[in-house]
Amino acid sequence: MTIKIGLLSIFIMVVTSCNYTKNNALQSSDASDTTTYITNDTIPNFRKIINRNAVASFSKNVPDEFNKWVFAVDVYETKETFKYNMRIKYKELTVSDSLRIPNFGIMPKVILQSGKEPLSCIIGFTDKKGNFKEYRKAFIDNDRLRIVSLKSYFVAAYKTKMQ
Repeated sequence: MTIKIGLLSIFIMVVTSCNYTKNNALQSSDASDTTTYITNDTIPNFRKIINRNAVASFSKNVPDEFNKWVFAVDVYETKETFKYNMRIKYKELTVSDSLRIPNFGIMPKVILQSGKEPLSCIIGFTDKKGNFKEYRKAFIDNDRLRIVSLKSYFVAAYKTKMQ
């Protein structure tokens, strides 16, 4: 019985010391230039006033000699500060999709840019430094509307002990 207790206590000490070393290694590692630290998170999670108009719009005419069709992307605010609704139109098809912008400690700003393909739109946002960050792409491929994620962004919150 005492051997089992002794082995159990050694196992707990080894696991605890490994976890302590791993956490210290993570904390002491150098941050890359893409790491953003949010020191004062003052952006509310919910909007008090929701703008009913599109906060970002993109539109291109679809080449057709008989119809006046359009490929368009409109982004609308929701009650959540970092969540938006996208409405994408191609010819007579209208699709809705959600868009979540990461919280970089600033009010989000959605930007729509023309893509490389003739009927494509890059959906992105600005970071704290005002740089455009590509996020998703809506485009027409073989007369079909497609929406793909180009990049992923993550925000983490860390707590430190006050000394």
